[in-house]
Amino acid sequence: MHWRTVTIPSRTCAIVSLVVAMSLASLVASSAPRAFASSVPQTCSYGQLDVATGSRSGAYYAAGNVGIAFYIVNISSSACSLEGFPRISFSPQSFKRRSLRVVHGGGVIFTAVKPRTIILDPGYTASFGINFGDAYNQQDPNGSTCTTKTANVLLPERKNPWEFGYHPDVSFNFCFAGFRVNLTPIQNGPIPKLG
Repeated sequence: MHWRTVTIPSRTCAIVSLVVAMSLASLVASSAPRAFASSVPQTCSYGQLDVATGSRSGAYYAAGNVGIAFYIVNISSSACSLEGFPRISFSPQSFKRRSLRVVHGGGVIFTAVKPRTIILDPGYTASFGINFGDAYNQQDPNGSTCTTKTANVLLPERKNPWEFGYHPDVSFNFCFAGFRVNLTPIQNGPIPKLG
């Protein structure tokens, strides 16, 4: 029997390990907002964070609606803050001259909440989510022409000329979603507020 060694990049292992390990700890530790001191840490920068998402099997489902959580992990050694909505686009995101629209607000799975300042201590997790229906438009194909492969996520961070965004894999049929997803603001903890 021959064994093959597969090497996984250390950054990927670190992200997955942090998300899994901190998800449980964050539910307790960061689900309540940290008490504000006299000053809020500076806004996070690109090099302090990483973004990941669970696989499609990790999505949340209810009554023909789907929610996918995105995890933001502070991989740096200093606290920072974020506030507001991320900007998100998908690739691909158009079919027959129709494009996927991202709308601020909640949905059936992740409810609407007001944006507020989130403080991310080192190793802590914040999140945001997308909601969409999975059967609004079944006239278009159920194949690769209507299925996203990746997301481009831009967080409300300090401006950085070398920022390229985060690119987690995200797969869903945007045609079946009626060319619309609802986006929640960034929130404390590994799971956005559930409906």
